[in-house]
Amino acid sequence: MLKRDTSRWTTTTADRAQLDNKLSAAHSKLEKKFLEGGAVLVAIMDILKRLIGSLDNLTGALDGKTTSETIERIQSTARELASLPQYELGRQQGFETLAVACKAMQDSVDDMRDTMRYLKTFAVTVKITGAGLAEFAGFADEIRERIQSGSDEVNKFATQLSAMHKQLAGARVFSNNISKNYGDIVPKIVYELEHNAGKVAEYHKSLTKIANEVKALARGIQGKIATVLSALQIGDITRQRIEHIRSSFVFFEEFRASAEAAALDEDALARVDGAISQLAAAQMEEIYADFQRDCRKVLETMSRFVDDTRDILSLRDQMQRESDGGSSNFLTGLEVNVAAASKLVGSVHETSVQADSVAKSTSTTAHSLLQGIEVIRSIKIDIHYMALNSNLRCSKLGDEGRSVNVVSAELRFFAEKLEAPAETVLTELQQFESAAGTLSQDRDSDSVDLSQPLNEALNSIRQVSGRMDESIHEFEREGQEVFTKVSAAIGTLDFESELGEVLEDCLRTANEIAGVVDGDISDITGDIAGLGNRIYKIYTMMSERDIHRQYFPMDVQAEAAPAAKAESDEDLFEDALF
Repeated sequence: MLKRDTSRWTTTTADRAQLDNKLSAAHSKLEKKFLEGGAVLVAIMDILKRLIGSLDNLTGALDGKTTSETIERIQSTARELASLPQYELGRQQGFETLAVACKAMQDSVDDMRDTMRYLKTFAVTVKITGAGLAEFAGFADEIRERIQSGSDEVNKFATQLSAMHKQLAGARVFSNNISKNYGDIVPKIVYELEHNAGKVAEYHKSLTKIANEVKALARGIQGKIATVLSALQIGDITRQRIEHIRSSFVFFEEFRASAEAAALDEDALARVDGAISQLAAAQMEEIYADFQRDCRKVLETMSRFVDDTRDILSLRDQMQRESDGGSSNFLTGLEVNVAAASKLVGSVHETSVQADSVAKSTSTTAHSLLQGIEVIRSIKIDIHYMALNSNLRCSKLGDEGRSVNVVSAELRFFAEKLEAPAETVLTELQQFESAAGTLSQDRDSDSVDLSQPLNEALNSIRQVSGRMDESIHEFEREGQEVFTKVSAAIGTLDFESELGEVLEDCLRTANEIAGVVDGDISDITGDIAGLGNRIYKIYTMMSERDIHRQYFPMDVQAEAAPAAKAESDEDLFEDALF
């Protein structure tokens, strides 16, 4: 075998080694840079997912059903609150009626007390005038004791009635003050409750609209990021095509050492070497052009991300203004109103309990007074008959019993005077007892603690407000984080600026090598078919194969198998690159 002179391709081999080193460095930088870019986009996707989650929590807090139920509860209680002034006025009138009746009975009781004083005087007179008559000594003591008993009962009745009147007088003042406070406070609270409850729905609707707009923007960004992530295949494609170029160098070196190359002379081998260099330059030309084009599309899409995130920040600021709107913050205003109303109706409940106590004690006392007046009436009857018996006995004694007879007649007269006020008191007591019973029943049935539904509504509002504030806070933070990361990502994803020069240097070196070699292998295609086919089979893109055929003509049979598996460039990139 003849020994070959390899000096003819020494310079080309050295240049190719330099190109291979540059391609290797470019490959490493591409891999590192695109991995970083992908990680940034995935991080943004995670933030967007959290952002949408926060907004879902917000719209969940503003759920229409929850809002409407809470508002209905507040408005229903507001309607009940609105009836309180009239309700308290009725109670005040009830106490007034009882107090007037009490005062009227006091006049009759005073008459009975005066009568009892007269009776006590005549009882002493009976004792004196009948002192000389042994049979009247016991009678005088008995009737005096009975009159004293009646006097004690009248005094007891008067004391009870006076205490009742005092209690009712206090209740009247108390109820009057409550009624005045209701008149001053309740209408305003009712108005604020109804007004702000109505505004809450509008407020929730406004925030929900903003939240849904932000979610739509965020999901749009998610879609665009998915598109950019897909477009980052240009990094994988570029690395793969660089690997194909470097593999063609390796295959040529292996071919040159093979038995097939032994049949070729030095000139033919030099031209195969040139064809490999020219093929590498042509492939590199297209790699660089595709890389520039697709990287610019990535940047264009990223620029639209920035516009979308600015819109998110704008909506965030709008939502912040809504939530920090001072007097226009209906949730806060309603919370204050509900708290005030809850405090008021809590006081209402306390006063109702006190009023119930007064009404019930009034009813009990009225019943006791009825029993007392019946005792007084029975004592009056006893005095009357005792005096009548005294008159009958005195009439038998003639002149000796005349003085006692006169005094006994006076006892009968004044005893009869007890009947009219006692009857008046009895009638008034019956009416009093009925009115007291009605007042007590009204309080039992109507003294409902309105603070409970209001407090439940208040708790619902506080929970909604807390969840909403938390979600808005998260939205503010995450919205800013999205904007910051997207803005920073533009620099990270500016692959052309950072990698364009590297690839351009590879292209420049490849063209310099290709420009000084002869790559015409048309006369030896059959001899190098194995090398051409081997390189052809590693390609994954149709455009690579089209370029390859320009430098290494392929026979139909060799192309058939790989060509059947080939995908068009448009099939590979149409979806990925927008």
